[in-house]
Amino acid sequence: MTAETAPHYFSLTEQELLKRDADYRMNPPLRTDSDVKAIIEGLLDGTLDAIATDHAPHTPEEKSDFVAAPNGSIGMETSFAVSNTYLVKTGILEIGELIEKMSVNPARILGINAGTLGVGAPADLALIDLDEQWTVDVNRLHGKSKNTPFKGKTLTGKVKTTVLNGKIVFNDK
Repeated sequence: MTAETAPHYFSLTEQELLKRDADYRMNPPLRTDSDVKAIIEGLLDGTLDAIATDHAPHTPEEKSDFVAAPNGSIGMETSFAVSNTYLVKTGILEIGELIEKMSVNPARILGINAGTLGVGAPADLALIDLDEQWTVDVNRLHGKSKNTPFKGKTLTGKVKTTVLNGKIVFNDK
């Protein structure tokens, strides 16, 4: 048995819903501060062995009505930085533990040859500036969807380059 969480569940609480912004609507919904602490405890004790993006893109039109909007938010471009900011930079996890939760463990769970660097493994990697601070600007995100609960938040840790099968597929200029 495996269990995962997503960055918004250990960094945001239900208080965000008071803004009545549908970008904070997800399923399961954001919960209390004590639930956030329980998620962090689960990451620490191994109950939660993976951190996923929970990437759920929606159009601005779909997210325009707080009550009628579909649940979900995007997370591919913010997941590492949110996790680094809220877990590593606060001393909750070491960077190696975060890499295990976001790369090594998901590959193991899925039974795929990924998540590590080694002979015979694909050359899939991300080059990251662990200390670069940046503010999430939805107009600078690369995907078509912009529904992120982290818009306007300053995060620490910026993916600079992504390599897939030995080929650069993303380069932050």
